[in-house]
Amino acid sequence: MKRAYFLACLAFLLLHGRSLIGPVIFYDDFQILPHARTWQRTVDSLWLPQNEHAMPLGRLLCFGLDRAAGQLTNLPYWTCWVGPIGLLLAMAMVFVFVRREMGHSFYALLAVILFGVTSVYHQAVWWFAASFAVLSLDTVLLGLLAAQSWRTTGNHCYLVLSTAACLLAPTWFALGILAGPLCFVYLLFVGWVERGETHRGAIRKRPSFRTLHCLWPCLGTVLFLAISLPRTSDAILHTGHFGDRTATQAFDPLVGVGYTARSFVDNLLLGLIGVCGVALPIWVVVPVLLGAASLGLAWWRQATDRRMMLLGLAFIGSAYLLCYSARARWDYEQMVEPAFSRYHLLPQLGLVLFFVGGLRGREGRWFKLCGDGQIAPRQLRFAFALIAISFLVQLPRGLLCSSPTGWTQFAEVRAQQTALRRIEEVDALCRQNHLAADSVRQVLGKFEIPLAYRVGDGWNFLIGSDDPQPMPVEQVQRLLEGP
Repeated sequence: MKRAYFLACLAFLLLHGRSLIGPVIFYDDFQILPHARTWQRTVDSLWLPQNEHAMPLGRLLCFGLDRAAGQLTNLPYWTCWVGPIGLLLAMAMVFVFVRREMGHSFYALLAVILFGVTSVYHQAVWWFAASFAVLSLDTVLLGLLAAQSWRTTGNHCYLVLSTAACLLAPTWFALGILAGPLCFVYLLFVGWVERGETHRGAIRKRPSFRTLHCLWPCLGTVLFLAISLPRTSDAILHTGHFGDRTATQAFDPLVGVGYTARSFVDNLLLGLIGVCGVALPIWVVVPVLLGAASLGLAWWRQATDRRMMLLGLAFIGSAYLLCYSARARWDYEQMVEPAFSRYHLLPQLGLVLFFVGGLRGREGRWFKLCGDGQIAPRQLRFAFALIAISFLVQLPRGLLCSSPTGWTQFAEVRAQQTALRRIEEVDALCRQNHLAADSVRQVLGKFEIPLAYRVGDGWNFLIGSDDPQPMPVEQVQRLLEGP
C-alpha cells in the first residue's frame, strides 16, 4: 500500500514537473511578493487584500520565503514549491480522513489517486498566487479532521481545534470562508446518519449530537469576518475586476447556478478524460448533465453510507456557487480557459468524495476487502493500474498547461532572471550609496519584468538603504549611473 501511495505522489509531481524545473513568478505574484521584502512592509500590508483575498497568513509566508531565498533571483525557486508541497499535504489528509470515515485503507488510497493524479486544478499548483487556495484547502481539511476526531472521541478540544482551523482557512484565500459551513455540514449530516444507521467500521463511541455543537466551526468563520471586515471590506467591495460595481452588486447567485451546472460538465466531467478549455454548447450540456444526474442518483440509491457523498456535494456546490456568483458579470467562456483552473480544486475533491463515499455499496460485488484493514494484492494491482491510466490521461494537459510560458518556458526563465538580477544590482547600489528606494523609483521610472503583464513595477522589489540620506534627484541619478 505504501508503494501505491508513493507512486501516486510521484505521478502528481511528474504531472506538474514543468513548473518545478523552470520556475517563474507570474502576474499577481508581482503585486504580492514586493510587500514581503522587509518585516515592516509585511506588517504594514498584513490586512491589505489582494483582490478579494484578505491573506495575513499568506503575507507572513511570503516574508518567510523571501528570507529563505536570500537573493531575489532565488525567490522563484522557493515559491514554485508552495503549491506542490501544499497539495501533497492535502493528499495525506484526504487519505487519513477517508480511511477513518470508511474504515478501510483501500477507499482512502483510491481517493488519494483520484484527487491527486489529475491536472484539473493545475493552476493552483504551479502559480504561486493561486497556491494559497491549496493552503486554504489544507486548513479546511485540518478542520474536518479535528471535527472527525471530536465525533469519534467526544473530546471537546478537537471541536475547539476545528473552530480554530475554520478561523484560519480564509487567511490564505477567500475560498477558506467555506471551512466553517463545510465542517458544519459534515457534523450535522453525520449526526443524522449515525442516529439511524450502524455499519461495519462504525465508531465505537458516539457523543450526543446537538446542532449547537455542529455550529462551533461556523464560529471560526464568524470570528474571521468580525476581525477582517473592518480592515478590508472597503478594498474588497471596490476590487478593480468588478468594474464600476461593488462586489455585492456584482454577486448574482442565479447566474452562479447556471455557471456551476455548465462548469460541472465542462471542467469536472471532461477533466476526467484530460480535456480542458472546452465550453460545450448548452444543447450538449443539458443532456450530459441529465445523464450525470441519473448516474449520480443511481449511485446514491445503492450506497449504504451517504455521509461522504453529502460532504462531496457540499464541496462541489458551495465552491462553484461562491466563485461563479461573484464572477457573474464575467464571460463564462473566458472562465473555462486553463487560466481559471484554480476554481476546480475544491470541486474535484468533492467529486472524489461523492464517488468513493458510495463504493461501500459495491463491496462484495465489485471487490472484497480484507477484514484486517489491509489491501489485497488484486486491489493493489488495480490501484497501480489506476495511477498509470490517470497519469497518461492527464499528462497532455500537464505538459501543456502546468506553466504560464508555454514552450518558450526556459527562454522566459532566463529573461526573468536577468531582470531580477538587475534589481539586485540596483539594490546593492542603494546600500552602497545610502539611497532610499523611493528616490530610485522616482529616477528610474517603471521597470517591466517578463511575465508581470504590467500589473506590477519591478522596482517595487527594491529594499533600499537602511540609512538613506536625503539628496537631490540629479545626485541620485549620477550615483546610479556609476563612475
